[in-house]
Amino acid sequence: MKLVIVSGLSGSGKSVALHTLEDLGYYCIDNLPAGLLGALAAELNTQPHPVENAAVGIDARNLPHALQHFSEIQDELQAHGIASEILFLTCDSDTLIKRFSETRRRHPLSVDKISLAEAVELERALLEPIAARADLFIDTTQTTVHQLRDLVVKRIQRRHTTGLSLLFESFGYK
Repeated sequence: MKLVIVSGLSGSGKSVALHTLEDLGYYCIDNLPAGLLGALAAELNTQPHPVENAAVGIDARNLPHALQHFSEIQDELQAHGIASEILFLTCDSDTLIKRFSETRRRHPLSVDKISLAEAVELERALLEPIAARADLFIDTTQTTVHQLRDLVVKRIQRRHTTGLSLLFESFGYK
């Protein structure tokens, strides 16, 4: 089984990435507690028709203890023979603040005493153990939703295809 762990800052496009992976045929779960990754993998492998490709969204809404020990959780997965890779989405702080202002949604870590800017920086610190082990980084500061979708498709399929692939691009000036 191939497991893609999608993580990153709130507002950077994790939901878009998970929906894209779901469209590619991945079994997707958003906001799974990190401590349950091993149990999920075991469950998916013991099905009559085991799941070959799965994706899990893990972000700052997780328990802080699980995020601090994420390295150990991922090592345990590898010890059980589950190949996992981390797709980490990041974005400029000013862009995140702008996105939250435009959508009028509350940041998961913002409360009455914590400003939006402080919540973004706190989230960066909480997700550092996951970012340190990430295999793929995508900065969505200058990216539209459609461009992010295309990037996820290209990067994930490239890593999971076997054989030779060629890309020809042509351009011209009028």
